[in-house]
Amino acid sequence: MAAVIRIALHDLRRVLADRSALLWLAVMPIVFATFFGLVIGGGDPSRAQARLTVVDEDGGVVARELIGALASEKLEIVEMSQAERASAQNAVRTLVIPSETSSKVLAGERVTLRLEKDPGSNEQAALVAEARIVSAIVRVIGRLVEAAKGTAADGAVTREALAALPPAEDLVQVDARFAGRSRTAPGGFTQSIPGMTVMFVMLVALTYGAASLSRERAGGQLRRLMTTPVLSREVVAGKILGRYAVAAVQIVFLVAVGVVAHEIFGVPIGDSPGATLIVLLAYALAVTPLGVLAGAAIRDPDRAASVGVVATMAMAGLGGCWWPIEIVSPTLQKVALAFPSGWAMLALHRVIAFGQPLSAAMVPLAVLIGFAVGAGALAVRQLRLE
Repeated sequence: MAAVIRIALHDLRRVLADRSALLWLAVMPIVFATFFGLVIGGGDPSRAQARLTVVDEDGGVVARELIGALASEKLEIVEMSQAERASAQNAVRTLVIPSETSSKVLAGERVTLRLEKDPGSNEQAALVAEARIVSAIVRVIGRLVEAAKGTAADGAVTREALAALPPAEDLVQVDARFAGRSRTAPGGFTQSIPGMTVMFVMLVALTYGAASLSRERAGGQLRRLMTTPVLSREVVAGKILGRYAVAAVQIVFLVAVGVVAHEIFGVPIGDSPGATLIVLLAYALAVTPLGVLAGAAIRDPDRAASVGVVATMAMAGLGGCWWPIEIVSPTLQKVALAFPSGWAMLALHRVIAFGQPLSAAMVPLAVLIGFAVGAGALAVRQLRLE
């Protein structure tokens, strides 16, 4: 056992001393996860906000009441002047509150608000904004009625009476959340973080792991090692354990970065980073023997690395690392389960995106262990041919 550990630690030190390996092991997963997380977007739709630009040409007490009511309607309010709006790039929906709105409303006169939309804007989002604007107007009308109580006999509302009202309190509150498993496909960082982690763990295992072993075979280092007082099975076990140690270090580092990003930026990583860590370590058991298998089967290091890249891209794409597997056809969802990446993403979606406990991922974990046993047996048999 001591020989196995020495061989594994030697391989781990070689990887950690290689700057190019560290780039793909630690830096690129974070870069790719951040990029795709920002591009894909997504999140919990129950907490989604529609963006609404407001041009307040009035500035009176009724206009301010309306803007405050809009902010409580799950609308992301961005106030601009007409001049600022003309140069803004993201003012796709704009509510214009005309001048003299407050004075006319308090005098009982009709006022028309304008909701202006860009021709290419999302129609569904515009309908949502319209509904929430109507709801905000109803709130303001209620406040006007409340301010009219105890005023003069004619019931006229004054600026003073409206301004003196205490802040409105919501008498009904709705708490929206998913009951059990979310039926919405993961998006944003809930997809990119596990997806890129799964892909890059496999990429390092199948490229660096395979190429380094092929290089050792071509250079004769493996033959010389087998002439020492070390059993051949210890050499094989040490090579597999060394590549698993590399994957474990990579996984622990990436999970730690995720925890820090969650604390600082609120990046979603699930309720239990420990469960995520367990799933990824089980996944590493399944893919690290594949690197040894490829290195044992292919003698040319460059060819071994190329095969590793192609195999990684294929298993990452079909396994759901690039996009949520939930959005593809049922046939492709079944194809994903032919690869360890598909089972890993299934387990990670359950514990990260769907908020389920680790017990919900027991079946994927068992399958990953099965992959590990099968791939490990093939790697041992292939490498013993040396």
